[in-house]
Amino acid sequence: MKLLIITQRESDLSHVLKSCGVETDLYPVSALIEKDISAYDCFAVIGGTQEENMVLDARMRAKLEEQTALGKKIYLEYNNSYGHVYSDRPKQISHHRLVYAAPAHTAYAVEGLETGDILDDHYNHYIKPWVQHKGAVPLLVYHDYVPAHSHWSKSVEEIIGKQPWAMWFSASNILMTAFRLCDFNQARLAPQKKWHSLITFIAKWLTGNEPAAFPTPVCQFIELQPENFDATLDNTISAGIQWLKRYLADGGKQGILEGLTHHILPDGTNLVATTIRTDCAGEAGGAFRLHGLLYNDQESHCLADTLEDFCFGPMQVHEGIHKGMVRWTETAWDICYQDDVARAILPTLLYCVLTGERRKLDHALDALDFLTKTTSKDGIRISRTSNSTLDEDEIKRLQEASTGTPSAHYNAYYHATLLLGYLCTGKQEYLDMGRKGLESLMAMYPETRREQSETEEMCRLIFPLACLYGVTKEKFHYDLLNRVCADLEKHRHPFGGYCEWDMGYKATYARKVNTECSLLAENGDPVADLLYSTNWLSLGFAYAYMVTKEQKFKDLWHNVASFFIRTQIHSENKWLDGGWCRAFDMDTQEIYGVPHDVGWAACCIESGWTVSEILLGLQWMQYIEKK
Repeated sequence: MKLLIITQRESDLSHVLKSCGVETDLYPVSALIEKDISAYDCFAVIGGTQEENMVLDARMRAKLEEQTALGKKIYLEYNNSYGHVYSDRPKQISHHRLVYAAPAHTAYAVEGLETGDILDDHYNHYIKPWVQHKGAVPLLVYHDYVPAHSHWSKSVEEIIGKQPWAMWFSASNILMTAFRLCDFNQARLAPQKKWHSLITFIAKWLTGNEPAAFPTPVCQFIELQPENFDATLDNTISAGIQWLKRYLADGGKQGILEGLTHHILPDGTNLVATTIRTDCAGEAGGAFRLHGLLYNDQESHCLADTLEDFCFGPMQVHEGIHKGMVRWTETAWDICYQDDVARAILPTLLYCVLTGERRKLDHALDALDFLTKTTSKDGIRISRTSNSTLDEDEIKRLQEASTGTPSAHYNAYYHATLLLGYLCTGKQEYLDMGRKGLESLMAMYPETRREQSETEEMCRLIFPLACLYGVTKEKFHYDLLNRVCADLEKHRHPFGGYCEWDMGYKATYARKVNTECSLLAENGDPVADLLYSTNWLSLGFAYAYMVTKEQKFKDLWHNVASFFIRTQIHSENKWLDGGWCRAFDMDTQEIYGVPHDVGWAACCIESGWTVSEILLGLQWMQYIEKK
C-alpha cells in the first residue's frame, strides 16, 4: 500500500496518516505536475495548510481523477473542486457546530460516533459546496446555535435537512471535507475523543490501517496526588501569576489585557482580547498583592501598586458630581457597573482588612460613596449607570426607587465591598447598606434575577454572605450562608467542580443567540463555568473559613482548590500555560462547552474574572493559614 499526501506542508493530519504503517510520500502540487502517480494506491489532498482553499492545478486534477476512476481512494480536505463538486469562496464561521449524521450504509459509519454527536471546530474556514452528486452521503453538517451540550437528540433526516454539508462521501471512494481539519490538534478541536474517532475513520478508510499515534494535546492537565497537594498548589499559583504577567499592558501602567477570546483560528492561533478593563486590572492587582504577601515577593507588590495606581488614577473620576465613579473600560469611559467596580476595589479593601495597610483606601471609599448615593431604598443598585444621563435629578430618582436589579450577578460583590469598607472604617452607612442589600437579595432567593444560571447566583453569594456573617456574627446570616452552600453542593460533580443548573431556565442569557449566552443547554450537563460561577468559590470558601473557623468550609475550599489544580492549562504555548478557560467538561475532563456566547464563549480566558479571582482565593487560604 502506497499513500501520496499532496499538501504545502506537514500538519497534524499528515503526521497521523504517516503513522498508519503504509509507505507514504508527501509533496506539494508543484512537485507533482510532471510526476507519474500511478504507483500510488490512495491519495490525501490536504488544502487546509493555507488560509485560501486549495484549487487543484488542472493537470494535477486530471491525473488524480484518472486514478480515482480506477477505484482508488482519495481524501480531499479544504479543496474547492473535485469530481462533480465545486464550492463557494472561504468564509469564517462562528457559533456554528458540526453535527454527525450516521449514514445507513455501515461502510460509511464512523465507529465511536452516534447520530446527533456534536463536534466543535471553533473559528474555522468553510467552503460551502454548491453542487453534489445525487448519490453523495453526508457525515457532518453545519448547524448554527445548536441547543445542546455534546449530543443533539435528532434523527438523521432532521439533522441533514437543508443544512450545509461539511464532510461527505462524494462517491464510494471519494471523501471530502469542506473545512480546515489538517491542524486539528493545534486548533484544539473538541471534544477530543470524538475528533480522534473521526480522524481514525478517515485514516483507516484511506489506508486500511488505524493510526499508531496522535499528537500530544496543546492543553494538558495534571492528576493531583493528595500527598503533594501543598507543593502542587504552589506550582499552580506560580504558573497563574506568570500567565498574568504576560498580559500586562506596559508593565501594568496601562492595566492588563482582558485575555484570550474564544476565537481559535484553524492553525491554532487564539485571538487576543485587547480591551483594557478596570475590573481586570484591579483583580490582577489583587492576585499580585496576595502573591507578594504569601511569598514575600517584592516584584508582585510593585505590580499590585502599579495596577492599583491605574485603577484609581485615570480610570476614576476625582471631582464633581460623579466623584468616585470608576470607569468600566478605556472605551466605555462613562459607564459604571457596580459589580465590576466592586471587583476592582476589592483587593485594596482586602489588603486593609488583612494588614491594616491603607494604600489607596480613600480612593476605594470614594468609589463606594459614589455607588451608595446611586442605590435604591432596598440596597440594590440598577445594573449600571452612565455619567451622560446621571445628573442630580437622576441621582435622586435612583435613591428613591424601591429596588434596582435584584441579581447577585450585579449586586452581591458590591454589598461585600460595603461590608469590607465598614471593617476598614467603621462607617455605619456601609454596614447598613451592605446588610440591607444582601438581605433584600436573600428575601428573593432562589428567585433572584439570574444572568447565566442559578449556579452562578449561588456561587456569587458565598463570599458576600461570608462577609456579612463576619461583620454581624448573627445566626440569621450564618444560616443564610449555610443555606446557599447546601444548595450549591447539590450540583457538585464528582470531578470537583459545580455543574451549571437553572431551574425553569429563567436566566437572562439561557439558550440565547447573537448575545451573551450561558454554557448551560440542559440541566444535568457536566459543564463547569469558570467565568461566571465556579471561579468565585476559592475566595468565597476561604473567607467563610476565616470568619467561622469551621472545618467544613476548609474542606469545601480544598475540594475546589483541587479542581482548579486539575483544570489549569499546562502547555508549550505560553499564552495558554497557567490559565483557565471558561468551560470545562467534567465527564471528558477537557475544555468544552456550548460555544454560543458572542464575546466570552467556552475557550476564552479572562485575566480578571477567571485567572485572578481563582488565584486570589487560592492564595487567601494559604495566607491566613500561615499568618
